[in-house]
Amino acid sequence: MQNRKKILLKITGEIFFERTTKKLSASAIKDLANQIKQLESTHQFGIVVGGGNFFRGTQHGVALGMTPSVGHQVGMLATMMNGLILKDLFEQHGLSTSLFCAIPCPEVGSPISQQAIASALQKNNTLIFIGGTGNPFFTTDTNAVLRGLQIEASEIWKGTNVDGIYDTDPRKHENATLIKRVSYTDALTQNLGIMDAPAFALARQHGLSIRVFNIFTPDALITAAHNTDFGSLLEVQSKK
Repeated sequence: MQNRKKILLKITGEIFFERTTKKLSASAIKDLANQIKQLESTHQFGIVVGGGNFFRGTQHGVALGMTPSVGHQVGMLATMMNGLILKDLFEQHGLSTSLFCAIPCPEVGSPISQQAIASALQKNNTLIFIGGTGNPFFTTDTNAVLRGLQIEASEIWKGTNVDGIYDTDPRKHENATLIKRVSYTDALTQNLGIMDAPAFALARQHGLSIRVFNIFTPDALITAAHNTDFGSLLEVQSKK
């Protein structure tokens, strides 16, 4: 099992809500756990989860008139709550996990170090990273790329609530066009808004591709593992 493909999965905080009622629900998380278990023989996952279901520093913090850095800190605490929920529900469904926290809080998660990450990977655990990078002004997207590099991921999977990368927001524009493959340079030039610029820069520098897909698609992880055309691919040099 040591030759499994490593994937850093970035998931939206919306995973904690039922899609139609918008009420708290564990169904999507349980489904995610079952898919990870099905892929255990071929894939190993590190997970970064957003905190927007609780608090967004750039949205809620601004609305409250908070100091920007403090708003970001509250957002990082939101990811810690999500990570605890994720770990508990995963382990209830038979997944062994290691929870790593970028903000010193030993009662919640272990400090992040390369040695601790390597040990968790050797134990075949699913790794969950919370607390962002530990610093304000960096998004969970940037954190996902950082942790992807630390686990030596072959690819980043960004599970969102849309089917991939579009030329404009498909939730606002019904004529939005899905883009299957795009380079980091073109994504920045076209201001596609898939991830923030620091995440782009870090992934591009290290040649790390990012697959974007709808995490709420039935068996999304299974499909992503076996179908390279699923969703959209953000890469160093787009192959058209």
